[in-house]
Amino acid sequence: MRITSLLLLSTVGPSGEEEEVEVHEAISSNLLRAVGVILGIFGGAAAYIHPAIAGMVAIAPILWGANAVREVANYGLGTGVPSIGYMGLGGGVVAAILGAALTGVLAFGSYVNAVIGLAVGTVVGAFIGGLLGFLDRKVIKMKIPVMTRCSLEIVAAGTLALMCLMGAVAGDFSWPVIHAKVIKTGIIALLWVLCAMSLLHPFNACLGPSETQERTLALAAECGSITATITGVVTLDPVLIIAGVIAWVITFSKFWKLTKRDAAEVTWTGIPPKGQ
Repeated sequence: MRITSLLLLSTVGPSGEEEEVEVHEAISSNLLRAVGVILGIFGGAAAYIHPAIAGMVAIAPILWGANAVREVANYGLGTGVPSIGYMGLGGGVVAAILGAALTGVLAFGSYVNAVIGLAVGTVVGAFIGGLLGFLDRKVIKMKIPVMTRCSLEIVAAGTLALMCLMGAVAGDFSWPVIHAKVIKTGIIALLWVLCAMSLLHPFNACLGPSETQERTLALAAECGSITATITGVVTLDPVLIIAGVIAWVITFSKFWKLTKRDAAEVTWTGIPPKGQ
């Protein structure tokens, strides 16, 4: 417990009381949540129309989750971002499989089945995330006021992004196809890593006094684009590959522009001498 207390020192005020941290937002968190949920569920369900739709809309919940990571990590969890994220995406895998499995017992049309499965998976992910956040605050005693909510959002967003990618790989969201093409093949492990990196890497990469929401989310969109592209490569889907590459060019250009804007100075150091 002593070690845990020392590790959490940066999240506790001088008096041991919880302190609210004001996090500047250029884009409303409520907007990111709404867009992430709506596009993730209804766009992900359109995988049976074309897998590329599900693969590309995964970027929306990725942005939502990356923003939640940014909010909770502003309490001093810089080195703890991977830990909270991987823990959250672990719960997300369980929720995503349950959501997909639910479609196997539904008797509605393909699209309606998928919408219900994606919605249920997201809700289950939110429950798991909220429970993990509650335990963090009440058992581990993390003095972070937003811990429960942000943990709920991270797992829910990660679950939804993962389910969208599962639909992109399977080309459908019915349980037999998901099981055969995503779970049995082991591709779900790759998708898990891609989702985790897309949610966690942006804030870690932009961490510092010059970090801004715009630049962090631009990098999250870029990571989401790379994720979509890799998913397209795995499934040999030329439409998803092309759409992912175009999105990557656009988002990387935006990220680079914001990086130069936020940097104190951008200089060319030259080519390193040979032998070094």
